Amino acid sequence: MIRAGPPFLAGLLTVLLLGTASARDRGVDGHFSHRRSSHFVLYQDVAIQRYSGPLGSRQFERDVLEVLEESYDRLAGVLGVRPHRPVDVVVYDPAVFDGQFANLFGFRAAGFYHGVIRIRGGTRISTELVRTLHHEYVHAALDGAAPGVTLPAWLNEGLAEYFEGLAIGKRRLSRGELVVLGEAQRQGALPPLAAMSGTSFAPLAQEQASLAYLKSYALIEYLVRGYGEAGLRRFVAQVLRTGNVERAAERTFRQSTAELESSLHGELQ
Repeated sequence: MIRAGPPFLAGLLTVLLLGTASARDRGVDGHFSHRRSSHFVLYQDVAIQRYSGPLGSRQFERDVLEVLEESYDRLAGVLGVRPHRPVDVVVYDPAVFDGQFANLFGFRAAGFYHGVIRIRGGTRISTELVRTLHHEYVHAALDGAAPGVTLPAWLNEGLAEYFEGLAIGKRRLSRGELVVLGEAQRQGALPPLAAMSGTSFAPLAQEQASLAYLKSYALIEYLVRGYGEAGLRRFVAQVLRTGNVERAAERTFRQSTAELESSLHGELQ
């Protein structure tokens, strides 16, 4: 559920973040302001430099909420997934974010989700931040729409990667990504679906986890190519309703997840 660094750390961070502070964490001066939109509550560290003006944090707040509302509309339009309550988002002063979470990351993170979307603040919306917001919102929305359902990591991360791509106009794997997957398959290094079906990719080594993220994205893209976004919508709806991925795959695609995986592997040869 982290979109801003090596994906293999996602499961580890989920464990480490249990028990961290709520959306009202202490900001650089002790508190956060907040702003609401239709579907989000944004907590902003009020001490972020230059609060007003075109490059100030007030404009940044509005821009973040605009991107989040776009992600809400896209996910609702494609999959019909909507969280049952507003999603909390925390925007931190960069120094505060780094100070609070540096021990959890081996890199400078832009954001992550664990019950709350947490974002490293700035003064403008970059392409990377758009990707991060869309990716983390997918996790938040799936969790909020069906809090009692634990999704396999390949489905959770694959959907987040797919919608992250849509946010920047990407609908297919790049040639480079296909080359990486194909070479990994030829070398026998592509992780099997069974190893990608836990709650996270934490048990995998770094290289295997990176491939697992890419393969998860490829599986979702394969389903969309073969069955359309309408097919993906029916599949996800059944999974969220029943919690049974295999039954949902059989009913929607008339194939097991193992058969779908085999078909994807066939394309990579």
